Amino acid sequence: MRSSKNPCALMRHKLAMRLVVVTVAAMSLVPLASQGEMLGTIGPVYEVAEQSALDMITQTLASKQRSGELDRLQKEAVQRSMHSVRNPVGAELMTVTQRSARLLDPTVTYAQAVTTDEGRIVVPAGARINPLDLMAFTKTLVFFDGRDAAQVKAVHAMVLRDARVKPILVAGSWLDIGKAWKRQVFFDQRGTLSQRFAISAVPSVIRQQGRALLLEEIPPRELR
Repeated sequence: MRSSKNPCALMRHKLAMRLVVVTVAAMSLVPLASQGEMLGTIGPVYEVAEQSALDMITQTLASKQRSGELDRLQKEAVQRSMHSVRNPVGAELMTVTQRSARLLDPTVTYAQAVTTDEGRIVVPAGARINPLDLMAFTKTLVFFDGRDAAQVKAVHAMVLRDARVKPILVAGSWLDIGKAWKRQVFFDQRGTLSQRFAISAVPSVIRQQGRALLLEEIPPRELR
């Protein structure tokens, strides 16, 4: 039975298909730039000109400086910083209206043993130690609100009478009061000490009484 196709034509067809495959494979190896050159240029071509972030920042700052806005922002930043330094975050406590007193036990219980670097046990686990047995507390702590003129005046009078008084602000400007009094005034940052001594109102006075600490809440007019 004869084939319906001419053998010579079939051979030419196969050869043409091989040439197509080789041509396609060769084109895939040509760099994109070369392909672009072969295809020609469609429309105008421009260089990518992107402004650097540093240049943008420099130009923005220069513009703000020329308009005076930069100086204004700097002054506002300095004012905010000074306000933060003068008026740090304290505690919002009530003002004492009625005198009261209570004793605080400063005894500390050690859940874990305290050891030296060499491993020698200094304080065994479970030990209860009262620091007042080891050292007397000679200072008088006075917690007060520097925003209340009556409290400031009363505590200042205490400071002038007794050098052992240690004034501690729970709110207000320690810097301004310290300059006015010409002595150091301390500040209870974020109410840490007030929480430790369970102080809920000011003025509050803490001093040693025997093996305990006496905490007195005293109205400003009665403060001595």
